[in-house]
Amino acid sequence: MKKKDYLYILSNGRVAAINKKDGSIVWEVKLKAYLTSAMTLTYGQITVEGDKLFIGSTGMLLCLSTKDGALIWKNELKGWGYNFVSMANVSNEAVAASASAAASAAVVAATV
Repeated sequence: MKKKDYLYILSNGRVAAINKKDGSIVWEVKLKAYLTSAMTLTYGQITVEGDKLFIGSTGMLLCLSTKDGALIWKNELKGWGYNFVSMANVSNEAVAASASAAASAAVVAATV
């Protein structure tokens, strides 16, 4: 299958590639495996550029392979705190996702 046949999701500390045609999970990764601290990535923003999947959440940036979710690199953004991470990419594919994620983060912050 081609990458355009997949939908990438981030929820409750997991990232998955979903087959758009039948809804099946192609691959799934628990992000906790990539973290050095006890923090969890429960919500955030996700965007795709080429063969890379970028995830920004609670003071952490991760770059995963779109092929299988393997970690390419991570940046713990030391000194930036643990707030929502907003991203923009060259093609602006993440604009709608950013607005939705920011709204979700605002609801979470309002209930805490």
